[in-house]
Amino acid sequence: MAVLRRYGAMNPTDQIGLPADTLTTFLLTGGSSAQAADMPSGAAGGLARITSFTTAGAAFLAFACWESTRAAVAAAGTTNSSATSSGVTALPIQYQQLVQVPGGSTGFSVAAFTSGYVQVEFWRK
Repeated sequence: MAVLRRYGAMNPTDQIGLPADTLTTFLLTGGSSAQAADMPSGAAGGLARITSFTTAGAAFLAFACWESTRAAVAAAGTTNSSATSSGVTALPIQYQQLVQVPGGSTGFSVAAFTSGYVQVEFWRK
């Protein structure tokens, strides 16, 4: 069982962490098609940095669901289909965001309106 590398900063908000040793890359086709993956061993309760960009390298809007495989793009006037008892978990990502992975998470998913890449890096604290 591989153990994730520690983030390397005294405080995760310092944004000076070590390079991740676990990286997941998705190529989304757009049109709200979601893709999912298992959480790497040791990632629950750790940190994840998610970056979304087009195949040309520009930022684009993606959505990440950190507790399930039900990510969906936002729709006006509706509740996101990835709502759980703890609230809506599909968060918008406009280019890059560092988050703490929920402690009980075993899988995650991403979705987007348009096509592009989404990369997720993982660390333990």
